[in-house]
Amino acid sequence: MLKLLKKQLTLIFYALSYFTRVPIPASIEFDNQQFHKANAYLPFIGLFVAIVMSVIFYLCLQLFSVPVSIILMLVTSLLLTGALHEDGFADCCDGLGGGYDATQRLKIMKDSQIGTYGGIGLILLFLLKFNLLIELADISFETLIISLLVAHTLSRYGALCIMQAMPYVRLAEAGKVQSLTNKLNSKYFVFASLVTAVLTVLLLFSLSKINTFIDIAVVAPIVTLIVAVIVASLYKLFDKNLAGYTGDCLGFTQQSLELSILLALTVLLAR
Repeated sequence: MLKLLKKQLTLIFYALSYFTRVPIPASIEFDNQQFHKANAYLPFIGLFVAIVMSVIFYLCLQLFSVPVSIILMLVTSLLLTGALHEDGFADCCDGLGGGYDATQRLKIMKDSQIGTYGGIGLILLFLLKFNLLIELADISFETLIISLLVAHTLSRYGALCIMQAMPYVRLAEAGKVQSLTNKLNSKYFVFASLVTAVLTVLLLFSLSKINTFIDIAVVAPIVTLIVAVIVASLYKLFDKNLAGYTGDCLGFTQQSLELSILLALTVLLAR
């Protein structure tokens, strides 16, 4: 049991090292054969990021207004993840918006410079996020926090689903992180799915206790359906335009899902 726990802790550190800027112990050794299993903890990374954001938001509220606190909370998220998903979102906007075939789209997405589509995409993304978070905070502090936890956890699970369902199209260029593109075996994927489902239900149940008019039997299926529809739609989009996915596609998926979940919860809760 101790050996198993140590192995899982190592995988968590792998996930933290790749998906965030959080430093990990120097004693953790990189194992190329095991590294991809860290993907199973991607939803946990979302939960961790949302918890840190929530703490920062609470602390900032002691000194600043709600709008300023939300901006500082978003800045914290960017610093914590190195804007990994936002960068992928912008690159995907540029590639899918400006390319005329798969080869050119992939070339544009690899370019480090941001283009018109990416710039506009990020502006609209953060404008929507900021205003949605303001509306959720206006309902209650607890509503905002639980909504963040749900959105960040489920959105990263959606990205994991894309990884499981599609081929990675840059294998020849993957280099050191090639092992991260390997698919999880059924045991690890089921584990990630079950834990994500349980966390989501518990969080939405807590939300229904805070907002007594919320029926979890209605909200949970709606949120689940939205995630499923968006993941399926993005699968078709990536398959048609790229014949697979890239790391940028995962960032696009995560950000699109996060925004969509916040939109859905705002509509469902703002009564």
